[in-house]
Amino acid sequence: MSLPEFSIKKKVTVYMVTAAFILLGVLAFQRLPQELFPPITFPQVTIVTDYSNAAPEEIETLITRVIEESIGSVAGLKRIESSSREGRSTIIASFNWGQDIDFAALAIREKVDLIKERLPKESDDPVVLKFDPLSRPILILSVTGTNIPPVRLKFLAEKILKDRLEKVEGVASVTISGGVNREILVEIDMPRLQANHLSLLEVVDSLDEANISYPAGSIKKGLYEYLIRTVGDFRSVAEIHHAVVGVDNVEKARREEASFIERDYSEGPRRTIDRSREEVEQKMLEKRLVLVKDIGNAIDGLAEKTSISRYNDSENISISIQKQSNANTIQVVDRLRRELGALREDIESRGVQSKIIYDHSVFIRQTLENLVHEAVMGGLLALATLWIFLRALSVSFLVIISIPLSMLGVFFMMAMGNITVNIMSLGGLAISIGMVIDTSIVVLENIFRRRQLGDLPEKGAVEATNEVTWPVVSSNLSTIAVFFPLIVFVPGVAGQIFKDLSWAIIFSQIFSTFIPLTLVAMLSTYINVPQKDYRPFSLTGSLDRYILGLPTEKEQNRLMGTILLSVIVLLLLSIFLVVPTIDREVLPKLDQGQFSVKVDMPLGTRLDVTDQVCRTLEKKIRTIPEVEDISTSIGSEKTGRGEIKIETLRPSQALIFVSLKKDRKRSSSQVVSELSDMTKALDLAAQGAKIEFMLQESEFAVVGTGSKPILVEVKGYDFSTMEKLVHRLKGKLSTIPGVMNVQDDIGKKSPETKLEINKKRAALYGISALDISLTAKAAIEGVVATQYREGGREVDVRVRLNEADRSDIDNLGDLLLYSKILDVHVPLKEIALIERGEGPSEIKRSDQERTVTISAEISKNRKDKDVLAAVQKLLASLRVPDDIPQDFQVKLSGKAKEIKENFGGVIFAFVLAVMLVYMIMAAQFESFLQPLIIMITIPLSFAGAVLAIKISGHSFNVISLLGLVLLEGVVVNNGIVLMEYINQLRAEGVEMVEAVWQATRTRTRPVLMTSTTTIMGMLPVALGIGEGGGILAPLSVTIMGGLFSSTVLTLLVLPCLYILVNRILDRFFSYDDLPEADETIEGSLPQT
Repeated sequence: MSLPEFSIKKKVTVYMVTAAFILLGVLAFQRLPQELFPPITFPQVTIVTDYSNAAPEEIETLITRVIEESIGSVAGLKRIESSSREGRSTIIASFNWGQDIDFAALAIREKVDLIKERLPKESDDPVVLKFDPLSRPILILSVTGTNIPPVRLKFLAEKILKDRLEKVEGVASVTISGGVNREILVEIDMPRLQANHLSLLEVVDSLDEANISYPAGSIKKGLYEYLIRTVGDFRSVAEIHHAVVGVDNVEKARREEASFIERDYSEGPRRTIDRSREEVEQKMLEKRLVLVKDIGNAIDGLAEKTSISRYNDSENISISIQKQSNANTIQVVDRLRRELGALREDIESRGVQSKIIYDHSVFIRQTLENLVHEAVMGGLLALATLWIFLRALSVSFLVIISIPLSMLGVFFMMAMGNITVNIMSLGGLAISIGMVIDTSIVVLENIFRRRQLGDLPEKGAVEATNEVTWPVVSSNLSTIAVFFPLIVFVPGVAGQIFKDLSWAIIFSQIFSTFIPLTLVAMLSTYINVPQKDYRPFSLTGSLDRYILGLPTEKEQNRLMGTILLSVIVLLLLSIFLVVPTIDREVLPKLDQGQFSVKVDMPLGTRLDVTDQVCRTLEKKIRTIPEVEDISTSIGSEKTGRGEIKIETLRPSQALIFVSLKKDRKRSSSQVVSELSDMTKALDLAAQGAKIEFMLQESEFAVVGTGSKPILVEVKGYDFSTMEKLVHRLKGKLSTIPGVMNVQDDIGKKSPETKLEINKKRAALYGISALDISLTAKAAIEGVVATQYREGGREVDVRVRLNEADRSDIDNLGDLLLYSKILDVHVPLKEIALIERGEGPSEIKRSDQERTVTISAEISKNRKDKDVLAAVQKLLASLRVPDDIPQDFQVKLSGKAKEIKENFGGVIFAFVLAVMLVYMIMAAQFESFLQPLIIMITIPLSFAGAVLAIKISGHSFNVISLLGLVLLEGVVVNNGIVLMEYINQLRAEGVEMVEAVWQATRTRTRPVLMTSTTTIMGMLPVALGIGEGGGILAPLSVTIMGGLFSSTVLTLLVLPCLYILVNRILDRFFSYDDLPEADETIEGSLPQT
């Protein structure tokens, strides 16, 4: 019993199975997590090590190189990149795709643990982090206050908002930037410090040791046990101001004390002596003790500002919230909004206001809603198309029923496979809307054709469905087959991104195969279609009558050969004339209504100076009518020990984030172009400012595809030689037409003052390099000696020189260091030489070699591929040692490398898909030749696909190439159905030529219906209307163009090619490529 026969006989069973899938599909959809992208496991591990105030060269030598050498032998390691900048070493270890990143991170940790003892003792322990390209903040709050001190505002933001939000389920971290912190500043007057023979480190140690409460155990007495503890905490800032930090001339004070005591004993009775002793001790203590007030002042003040946050011209505190990697963005944001709602009354009563200025879930919701809208619109367009063909609404609805049932089945399979509802999985469903009804169209068209021939409803439904079962199964298998290479063999970001899309289409094709063969076939028995509603027609009727009307076979062959030759010429013209004019890129560009402005001031620029430049820029940006919001971040908050922030800004750096209005008339790129011209007129370059505009043209930029079009890496060991080589290469690159904005990342050297330690002299005094470093740090930046506790808060107590003394570098030499060996204080200039100079601001390395990167952009009036080819030609012409010094390397990276890697994987999948489709068809027809005839439809589709890409203004990218891969499985479907019917007719004894044209006339209607509904179903996605709507537009445009040309040309070319090939085989080899009737036909058709 065949599947259609079982379904028609067991109607209740089919109803119940359908109802079960509807129920499971609805429940699954309600529980499916929603995200923008599929979960991506990026094969990178980041190692961050902080070494406060260390210069880049010290970081490179003492930390970066040591760690690089240790992890170099980890299995699967592909590339090591590092950055050594002031106070921080960042190493990125990249692995091969497919590597288990959890095990890779574990291996990295084991290697790093082995060399921890070799790292400087003062540095933090290295932190190993798995790289998450999508770890952007999901929510950003702007916190402001009304009639509330800035310190109080920052405290409330940390203790109320931050603490409560961190406890929300799914939140990974909450980061605060901007605002000011309270700090107790112990500012030392250097002359008074020297006069009292004290060093800064002695002051730090004294304050630390004085501010302590410590348990001393317990005493049991009677029935009770009494706890004993020492209490020495500072109770007030005034107490810190009067804290003891040293003793002046102790031995002399003791001798004077003894003489006073002896004199007191001889002069009076014991009672008087005791009282006099107390007075003397008090006087002597006052005389010999050095207090903070003797050498400086303790001030209840503010910590030095290291960052500024501003939103729409008003300073604020910015709170960024990141979710856990496995958490659902929409669900976490909903929880955060509820928590903020619960907190609103409390914080507003304290004068605090919070406003959400960025919500990533909004874009996700809008994007997914738009895709659902596009899917619904596609379904309605498909329904309208069916009605135009069928002129019977009941039949049209019977065909359309496959769409919702297939979608619900897909949702159930997604839930079983842990696939989220994201832009790719929903995109796959939207694209497949028109495809899932193809099988239903073929089945119903054959059922009602048989009904017109006089079959009874149930018998006709069974036999008609059986006739097309294997062709439609083979057609859908060919579509499914093209996606398995994408899932299994496409590496990198493209493979991970398109996996969910592939599974969504595979699931939809599976369900769209079984639903027509069961439910649709069964329901068709209830519908009675009047004769007038079924109107078959043929586009090739006149052509086949004309060909058959020719008197000789030779004339027929000549005409059919002319048709084939014309199509081949058209195909070649589309390839050689149109393809070269289409640009190439990794992923399509989108206008998301946002852009960033990065500001780089000369190294060493103060925070307030950078702020002034940013305010000037903000004022100019605000004049653009399309601008809605401006958010500015200058510098970065200092992190505590153990805290890691991967991306940090120096005081000389700022990032301005601009959001544009949704109802604007100009695109983001047009706005940026105008703004770029406006900022040039400000002449900020005269102040040393470097302004860079960054358009976020693709959501995929967050996953590693956002590099500049041209990147040239120069590797070597000597910086001076490298600088000369980079300068020459930049000059040569600038001469290439289309290359613009050629830059390098060497950067300006950072001004620095070096303390060259005389190690022998220091050793004689018993003073360590650490003592010298900490003394210098205490003098300038200050050292946190201890914490002052008040009202449950801990406030840092920072010791440093006062502003007048620390602003003069020459004062460093007069700082005193205590020698325990000789019990003397030694000036710093006695054991160290102070030198002013310059040093690199950042040292980058790649694969354990120093690396400088030259970057460049491509002008809009030049094609990327032409410019990249010219750059590759230039680099290939360089020779050692004439152009490149010995032991130096130069290679191309950036967009060219991305295109090669990503396109290579998709092209491999394309070739493999062709092989799989051929195998499926060969098994279907039991023939080696017939699949080759059908596969002529694949290159036929390329002409339409290429023209569609060109006309729509899209580029050749990974997504449009994916459309070409998908075309392989879609366009052969029409050929499979046509070829199957030709074989059936010939098996019944119909002459070959007549069988071909009769099959073409009969199958023209279902072929046009399936192709048109597929094209109309994809139309809303191709238009790309709404947020995120353009991401999959190149895919839809490619399929629509290819399917259109393939459908029209297949109905002309495939019959002619079939006849010519069979005539040639019959004439020269007496070979008939027709399978046996019992191998091909499951049901039988009456001759027509």
